[in-house]
Amino acid sequence: MELRARYTLFAEGCRGSLSKRLTARFGLREGHDPQTYAIGIKELWEVPPETHQAGLIEHTIGWPLDSHTYAARSSIISAAIWWRMALWSAGLPQSWLSPFEEMQRFKTHPVVRRHFAGGRRISYGARALNEGGLQSIPGLVFPGGALIGDAAGFINVPKIKGTIPR
Repeated sequence: MELRARYTLFAEGCRGSLSKRLTARFGLREGHDPQTYAIGIKELWEVPPETHQAGLIEHTIGWPLDSHTYAARSSIISAAIWWRMALWSAGLPQSWLSPFEEMQRFKTHPVVRRHFAGGRRISYGARALNEGGLQSIPGLVFPGGALIGDAAGFINVPKIKGTIPR
């Protein structure tokens, strides 16, 4: 593909193939920490009124994941669940774990299960997340373009849909 523009801004997500090639070609990672990634899975539930607790937010960490999966966190927000799980821990890919299955297992814990009793899941989705922080943002500009958004490693975690009660 030939791009004929003075400047091209690349915003293709946190694991974009063009961004990875540009980062390697122009040495944009030199002097920066490696990026780490997680996956965020969200489910929206319809629950009986007697189960719902307006304004309730519960944060958890740990079970069902082990101590090597550093970012196993979830928030139950009203009748929604947001699950975030590290895809890499200590630099090692955890390819044997299924984030979706781990989230389903998480919902079997008695403290969590009670919030969904008698309810039904009405929608769900997932998103890859940059987790490396400021020290993992690569060089952003190169001849003829720049990396922006998730391609650059920018993320505003609190603004991800569904994580803040309205």
